[in-house]
Amino acid sequence: MARHIARPKIRLGLHYFSNEKAARSVHAACTEQGADCQIICSRLGSEATCRSLVDDFCAMGDPLSGIAVCSGTVGWVEWERLSMDHWAEMFGQHCIAPFFLARHAATRMSQYGYGSIVYLSSISAKYGGSPSTLHYAAAKSAVETSMRGLARIFARSGVRINGVRAGFVDTPQQRLGRTTEQIDARIGNIPMGRAGRPEEIASAFGYLLAEENSFITGEIITVAGGD
Repeated sequence: MARHIARPKIRLGLHYFSNEKAARSVHAACTEQGADCQIICSRLGSEATCRSLVDDFCAMGDPLSGIAVCSGTVGWVEWERLSMDHWAEMFGQHCIAPFFLARHAATRMSQYGYGSIVYLSSISAKYGGSPSTLHYAAAKSAVETSMRGLARIFARSGVRINGVRAGFVDTPQQRLGRTTEQIDARIGNIPMGRAGRPEEIASAFGYLLAEENSFITGEIITVAGGD
C-alpha cells in the first residue's frame, strides 16, 4: 500500500511492530520513489499507544491526511480450542485497536476539515470464516460495524472512513498452517479461479484514500474475485 501511493512530495509514516526487516525494505522502496518516509515501531496494545502513534506522526510535519489501518494476524485456532484469550487477542488486534486509532486520527483530521481512513477487512466477515478462523471473522465483522458508525459521526467534518474487504490474497500469512492442497482448494472456490495480488488490494486503498473520491464514506469495497 505504501509503495502504491509513494511519490515525490508525499510524506509517509510506516508503522510496524515486529517485522523490522520488511519495514526497512518498504522504506527503501518508497524513498526511491521520491516519498519522504519515516518508520515508527510500536505495539498497538492500548488506547495510549494508538494515540501516540498518531501523535508521533503528526509531530513530524504536515497535517495527517490519510491512514491505512491494516495490522493484525489471522491466528488460526480450531473452533473447539478457542479460549477467552484467543477471542480477546483477535478483537484487540482487529477491532479495538483500530477503533482507538481511527477515533484519534479522525479527531485530528477534523481540525483541518479533510482526511481519509481506510480499514482492512476480510471476506471472512461475510461468510463467518473457516472452522479455524471464527474469532478472526467475527472481529472483522465488528470492525466493519464500528467503521460505519464512525463514518457517520465524522461525515460532516470532512473526514471519510471506509473499508476494503479483501478476499484470498496470496501472501505468506495466508500460507501459514495450510497445505498446498488446501490452498489449491481455496483458490478453486473463487469464481475468478485465482488468488488476489497484494497490489490489487493496495489499489482499492489508494482509491479510497484519494481526495478525488471525497463523496464516499461508510462503505466497504470488496476485492475478492467474485467470492
